[in-house]
Amino acid sequence: MTSFREMRFDDLFKINSLVFDALTEVYSLTFFVKHFLEFPGLSQIAVAAGPDGRPMGYIFGQYQVKRNQDPYGHVAALTVSPDYRRLGLATALMDFFFMVSDLKGASYVNLFMRISNHAAYQLYTSLGYAHRQTFLDYYPDEPKPESAYELRKYVPRPMEVQ
Repeated sequence: MTSFREMRFDDLFKINSLVFDALTEVYSLTFFVKHFLEFPGLSQIAVAAGPDGRPMGYIFGQYQVKRNQDPYGHVAALTVSPDYRRLGLATALMDFFFMVSDLKGASYVNLFMRISNHAAYQLYTSLGYAHRQTFLDYYPDEPKPESAYELRKYVPRPMEVQ
């Protein structure tokens, strides 16, 4: 049994096994703490049943409102433990964030992903995300940087008839 709940500050000390997965971008503790302060309620964690409540996956989302742009949701980080992949956890976490972004008034949700992560690309496109643009050398890997795709999924809105 899996339970989903809002991420708490103390969860940051329980997700190390997920953060150091080869397919997960590594962010500093400062990134996560700032995220909690700036974007409360936009992060979820999936935990396994049992007394230890082992973390299975998480999502960190942002809601951006910028001058002269439509508001949008941004997936800052999504990961699922290799032990729990292909069970629908990433889909559930992405669906949650899309719904919250919609309720906040976002026009779309976007994310950036490594072009080499074919499994993630298949997941996101199956959820309705589409390639928007490519950013060359987005990830500063050594010795060779890697490019990123920006993917977007627009929030359906009724058309206004005048």
